[in-house]
Amino acid sequence: MVSQAARSDTRRTLVRQPDIDRTADLKVTADQGTVTVEIPLAGRASEHWRDIFRKLASKRTPELHAKAEEQEDRTWVIVLLPSRPDFHPEPMLDAVTALISEVNGLEQQSHSGAAQIEAAVRRWWAPQQR
Repeated sequence: MVSQAARSDTRRTLVRQPDIDRTADLKVTADQGTVTVEIPLAGRASEHWRDIFRKLASKRTPELHAKAEEQEDRTWVIVLLPSRPDFHPEPMLDAVTALISEVNGLEQQSHSGAAQIEAAVRRWWAPQQR
């Protein structure tokens, strides 16, 4: 029989969502007609978060080429931008910021739904242990 302490160790807690780490510097590199912008997130994003980000980014504006990757000690959002003189990157970078917020909301909903199901399962299980 599993002790109450052991069961409580498996309970999910509210997960802190990744956000842009405004205290860190971003990385910008130019190469062969493309500018790569690497935006640091505070901490690590879950695999589920990165998957949602990838799926939503692929459905957005055709010019939006963005992905989230684990590197070093954090997650980075990597954005590829054209290096044309007539291209203005600000709207694209704003779209990436909005996408990060949207993914955070979806990830939170997912955790909330899982927490509700877990609570229902535990309520059902409690009488079974008697």
